[in-house]
Amino acid sequence: GTVVCAGGGVGVAPMLPIVQALKAAGNRVITVLAGRTKELIILEKEMRESSDEVIIMTDDGSYGRKGLVTEGVEEVIKRETVNKCFAIGPAIMMKFVSKTTEPYGIPTTVSMSPIMVDGTGMCGGCRLTVDGKMKFTCVDGPEFDGHLVDFDEAIARSKIYEAQEQKMFERRHHYCN
Repeated sequence: GTVVCAGGGVGVAPMLPIVQALKAAGNRVITVLAGRTKELIILEKEMRESSDEVIIMTDDGSYGRKGLVTEGVEEVIKRETVNKCFAIGPAIMMKFVSKTTEPYGIPTTVSMSPIMVDGTGMCGGCRLTVDGKMKFTCVDGPEFDGHLVDFDEAIARSKIYEAQEQKMFERRHHYCN
């Protein structure tokens, strides 16, 4: 069928083998690449080689079209039947791609990438709520149904780690000077 693959930032890198496999399996693949600026769009050439169409969206309009990845995804949904969507990028991007596809009943797979410490589910650092149940990204994922992920919780949890990283950086900087 027709598959839309939405990649943002470094999420484009793990999206490439998915796009290649979908195309090799005979699907029509439309890839939407997004970044804040032209310099942050990666793997465009490779995506063009494996996609039937590539839409590029930049927040600042420096390349492709000015706008968000969701605008590119919705453009495709409104003009043709989409059978599946994959989204990989920042959690906020995947959240809104999932919100865009949900009213149309398009199955949407997201790839979550919270902090993972041991890769066995023992540390609990990568836990998230999917369909009201606790899951561990390292053993149950990293791919999940985007319509069932509690993105607000996942984003809030990631901010805890970002704040701790900032504190550790500041301590290292203080001791090194």
